[in-house]
Amino acid sequence: MGLAACATPQQRCVAQATADVRSLQAQIKTTEATIARGYALHRQSVPYTRTRICHNKEGLAFPCHRTGFHRIETPVTVDIDNEKAKLAQMKAKLAKVLPKALAAAKQCRKTYPE
Repeated sequence: MGLAACATPQQRCVAQATADVRSLQAQIKTTEATIARGYALHRQSVPYTRTRICHNKEGLAFPCHRTGFHRIETPVTVDIDNEKAKLAQMKAKLAKVLPKALAAAKQCRKTYPE
């Protein structure tokens, strides 16, 4: 959670209570996309350097370097049957953890009413 300091106690509690569910849902979505595509995507950030003209406090120009990043996606072969089995396991696990997470989130709303 990137903005934890700005979240209310209830929001932090609910986010913590549902973190596993959100993680599983994201993994399920990724696996379903892999199965639909027929291959996985390997993502990586590749750095590059860009040279610009910068100016110091006196206004004098000098070359300066900035590093940026390109995101590259590479197709990766996967065993679709294995991905389907993994998907079934994740969905079964989600069915087990979801009721607990929803109950915990409900308790958060009672403990920290807004």
